Amino acid sequence: MNNLFILVRAELAEALKEYKFIWLTLFFGTLGVTQPLINKYMDVILNHIGDTSGIVIDPNRQVPNATDVFLSTISGQFNQIGLIILIISFMGLIATDRNSGMQDFILTRPVSLYSYLYSKLIGHWLISMFSISVGVLVSYLYTVYLFGTFSFLKLLGFLVLYSLWILYLISLVILISTFVKNQILIAILTITFALFWIFTKNFSHALSQIVPAKILTLAEHQLLDLHELNYVSVFICLMLTVLNISWAGAKFNKF
Repeated sequence: MNNLFILVRAELAEALKEYKFIWLTLFFGTLGVTQPLINKYMDVILNHIGDTSGIVIDPNRQVPNATDVFLSTISGQFNQIGLIILIISFMGLIATDRNSGMQDFILTRPVSLYSYLYSKLIGHWLISMFSISVGVLVSYLYTVYLFGTFSFLKLLGFLVLYSLWILYLISLVILISTFVKNQILIAILTITFALFWIFTKNFSHALSQIVPAKILTLAEHQLLDLHELNYVSVFICLMLTVLNISWAGAKFNKF
């Protein structure tokens, strides 16, 4: 446990030296601001882009409520652009150590393989959730200011469940990194799998019950007064995360 703590602290220190906390937080903060501003000031934006012939805005359209705007930020910004940039940001979490020789250096010390793998998982989860939480909070404040309030406690419930999805994604990067050496290919494969799970949960109700991306639906439901908390989906997401790490460890042991 002490080795795990030391390795996690090293991951966080490395992220600080690479300014990852800063640029990733600024990125998600920008994403959090974008959607509320677009929804509020679309008319003004269109009036300033020049020729808008053919574009018709219904003057009687319903003004979206705060919850709808926030959900559109998550689904349209965080789960698309945000997901891609986040995966790119940690696509080298195993590959970089392997290429630099740091992995061999660490694993020849009295450090267990799983302490090393879980330090990667926990460290990058903390980095990711810090940046995402700031972005979510910025989006919440802008949405409340422009469109009206919704419960902060519901937001916290959303964030807890959303963090499980991020935990799964990092475990997926770790798993793929044990099979693939090229960082770009690692990112492409991880993004492909992540988007496939998201598509599957929206396309098939039956399959959605057993895919890790179901946790995203549960997270969104915390904001919609549906009071749905499917513990099976939570368990499946966590179980698949652990299985990814276990599979990665088994692959390491074959080297």
